[in-house]
Amino acid sequence: MRHFKLYSQCKVISFLSLLMFSGSLYAENLCGSEETVSFSCNIKSKSVSVCTTKQNTLVYRYGKPDKIELELHAPVQFSSTGYSGGGEGRLRFSNGRYDYIVYSGISNGDWIDEEKGTREKIEFAGIYVLKAKTLLANLKCTAYSDKSYIHDLPEHESEPFIYFD
Repeated sequence: MRHFKLYSQCKVISFLSLLMFSGSLYAENLCGSEETVSFSCNIKSKSVSVCTTKQNTLVYRYGKPDKIELELHAPVQFSSTGYSGGGEGRLRFSNGRYDYIVYSGISNGDWIDEEKGTREKIEFAGIYVLKAKTLLANLKCTAYSDKSYIHDLPEHESEPFIYFD
């Protein structure tokens, strides 16, 4: 009986350790405790987060909680445009010849009920990576650890919206 009790305690401790370890693998965002989350999502096994500091500047972080691959600090550089049934917002972060543009938006999809005029809503978000103003990649969000749109930004002036083909 004593052997069974010891075995059960080891299983419980192992299970709790696994829960604690897996919780750190799936951190909600890459923002610090003194920062406000303005956007955060997963892109495959990594995350991107835009955090607002107490000084009302933004921090862009990309990577994993234990290994940030890129961190950029910038004032708010926001642009937006309206679409039929929605719109898109973008935040730009520059790093030499590279720009990282975090985007989120919503648009109309297929008709749900034409008589009532209701349509499906399509939400989208990700990062455009540009080099010398040329689009290199569109990294699409695969899951959200927060709201699926850019929010809680400090006061700012909007920049012109640029379309990418």
